[in-house]
Amino acid sequence: MYRDFNSPLYKAWRLSVFKRDGFKCAFPNCGYKGKKINAHHIKRFSDYPQLGYFRSNGITLCAIKGGHHDLVKDKEECYVELFTSIINQKEKV
Repeated sequence: MYRDFNSPLYKAWRLSVFKRDGFKCAFPNCGYKGKKINAHHIKRFSDYPQLGYFRSNGITLCAIKGGHHDLVKDKEECYVELFTSIINQKEKV
């Protein structure tokens, strides 16, 4: 499956992740709130396209230089458990 960043489906997924996370970085002890945030796939889209548009497979990370999006990129498998735990707590609310 090809990920089209301009598709209405992708944009809706991204917005739903941002809304759930309060438009701020969900990485522990961060909380950056600003224009430089990304909706990041917890399980990589290229590896798990079937999970691509499930809100539960997304987390908001700061995209400032050296921020949490940079920290996690290409190391997603190291953060799956942490991010899943964070998202499970948010989804219960």
